Amino acid sequence: MKNSNFQSIIIATVAIAAALFMMFFSNIYISEHVSHHCEDSNHCPVCSILEQCENALKTFGTGLIVAAVVLFIHKLLTETFQDYSFESIQATLISQKVRLDS
Repeated sequence: MKNSNFQSIIIATVAIAAALFMMFFSNIYISEHVSHHCEDSNHCPVCSILEQCENALKTFGTGLIVAAVVLFIHKLLTETFQDYSFESIQATLISQKVRLDS
């Protein structure tokens, strides 16, 4: 159990680092080529990469909204059910007051 939590923390950290890396370098690439104008945008590698960077940033923004909603719902459910104490109620013959001497 402890090893599984540690692995999930590492995976989450790597995912966050990759997302921040993508967002940071996409913004840098777009800002460096903001004045790029070309004649044939269908075969231009700079225009192609600019389009990929813009799509990645749009997708990342949508993913942030979904992640925020999921985290909000998880936090709400965790706080709601945190104070409940779930007890196992097992019915036995003694708890039901059944006489065993017939």
